[in-house]
Amino acid sequence: MPTSPHKVYQFKVTLKGIRPPIWRRIQVPEDYTFWDLHVAIQDAMGWFDGHLHCFEMVNPRTGLYQEIGIPDKDFEDFGREVLDGRRTPISSYFTLENPKAIYTYDFGDDWEHEIKLEKIVPAKKGVSYPICLKGKRACPPEDCGGVWGYKDMLEVLSDPDHEEYAQTLEWLGEEFDPEDFDPQEVVFTDPEEHWEMMFGDQYDEEGENFNDEVASADDYIDEGLNRVAEIQLRLVFLRLLQRAKEGDLDGLKDEEKRIAQAMLEHEEEFFQPSEIVSLLERDFDPETDVNPFLHVLIHSAVEGQLAAKDPREAVDFYQARRERGYSHHDTIHLIGTILLPFMLKAMKEERPFEIKRYRSLLKKVKTCAPEEIPDLLDEEPELYPF
Repeated sequence: MPTSPHKVYQFKVTLKGIRPPIWRRIQVPEDYTFWDLHVAIQDAMGWFDGHLHCFEMVNPRTGLYQEIGIPDKDFEDFGREVLDGRRTPISSYFTLENPKAIYTYDFGDDWEHEIKLEKIVPAKKGVSYPICLKGKRACPPEDCGGVWGYKDMLEVLSDPDHEEYAQTLEWLGEEFDPEDFDPQEVVFTDPEEHWEMMFGDQYDEEGENFNDEVASADDYIDEGLNRVAEIQLRLVFLRLLQRAKEGDLDGLKDEEKRIAQAMLEHEEEFFQPSEIVSLLERDFDPETDVNPFLHVLIHSAVEGQLAAKDPREAVDFYQARRERGYSHHDTIHLIGTILLPFMLKAMKEERPFEIKRYRSLLKKVKTCAPEEIPDLLDEEPELYPF
């Protein structure tokens, strides 16, 4: 939650090893802990906080380097002491005489950031902190292979004739502009709420891990990733709904426009103002509940297939249903009901979308009554509520 402190610490965060540089300038409250700073860096950079992290900097009292982050028993077994970032104020380490730290995110891709305290200044009246003042260039995609993998990815994207171009675009899932960054679009997360969302009851009030089944931080970091990403996606959808209501769709990508329009079409059914807050954190049972955000996403995906006329079987299915008197909305629902399990299976198993089976199934059930379709799916993915 944004706060109104007496003083703020101004940091420049620069991702190491990349030119032109990717950087952010942020101001955070003076009473922030290293955990709070970690969350602010994640938000400002555009990371999803799906991996471990650690700060390394000189302890001004001892002159020795110290690691600060989330204590991990695996590290302790190797003689590495990691201070608890939730209990360590940034003011106890960062001074104008001791202004630098290295912040590493994702010990696999090994993204190193240089953190530099530029100044400590009085907080401005009426400003809620933290804030992002400035920055340049987009954050690299998660899990792209670190600095060298990112450079290789940019090389591929610069050449549409490259043999890996189509595969890279499919992996990204959306257009990627390495120059795109707007500090006004940065949304900062409440550090305490983020902790609760990531770790829940894994820790007691003293910050000690009391779940014997959790042996290392990786176990529960992974559990929290999907939850964080899901809530962030829901926030994006709600912002698109607001823009659709205001008629402000300029600058949006085609996919974003389709989502915005689908959100608007379903506002009365799902997105009443009084329900918005509860929808953000609600857990939807995949076997019994209709997830309105997933519902809208599938709507958008089907509309995109029809607009691109790809796959052709989706267009044929749509035309056949419309000729039989089905409404546009009901036909989108039928295609979406078939599409959804394939999408979920691809995401869950981290495997390519089974486009051939999807196309075959669309052709197979093109003229069937809706109630007959489940009987024809003996060997197909199980249907989900939609």
